[in-house]
Amino acid sequence: MMVNRLIFEGPDDKHVVMNLLFNHEHNGERLCEHFSEKVKDGVDHLIDTLNEELKATDLGRLGVVLDADTDLAKQWARVTRVLDEHGCRAVPASPNADGTIVETNDSKKIGIWVMPDNKSAGALEDFVGKLIAEGDTLWPKAQADVNGIPQADRRFKETYLSKAQIHTWLAWQEEPGTRMGETFKKNYLDPNHPQATSFVNWIRRLLA
Repeated sequence: MMVNRLIFEGPDDKHVVMNLLFNHEHNGERLCEHFSEKVKDGVDHLIDTLNEELKATDLGRLGVVLDADTDLAKQWARVTRVLDEHGCRAVPASPNADGTIVETNDSKKIGIWVMPDNKSAGALEDFVGKLIAEGDTLWPKAQADVNGIPQADRRFKETYLSKAQIHTWLAWQEEPGTRMGETFKKNYLDPNHPQATSFVNWIRRLLA
């Protein structure tokens, strides 16, 4: 039996995405129920094993979710090199803003979403930050407080700035320390935010 699979570079990515998809339906079932999932040991492992995933004989559709990190173009080039080697057709030079979908020579559909939005440097936490309600007064305060830490006192890498901001904001919620993937259940994030809808629509197109 052919399966649809989503692969992630880490557990936080999986929990956020699968809980987001839980809030949306496709053909009468929750979107998350249409996929099995695999968590890789970081983005390097995800890309290094992508060719192996593409060769899976039971694969119907594959969704790849990874972070742009500090260099979107470099990350995209690493992924598309594997897609090209596997014979995927019409691979674009840069990610489509609404999420990329290509096909292999044997008509398998492959989707790629580069966090946060397929056009910016960043990571999962930047995507999550976009789903916070505009009127939330604690989010700008969390950003300002983290940004205000003097460089000499920062114990996190600069690339972890958005991670520090999100987890500061989470620490101020009704249940401090809530995991990012549980934020939809607690109504901390909006699963119908336009950025969330863009991601969900990419998933729907992958299933079409």
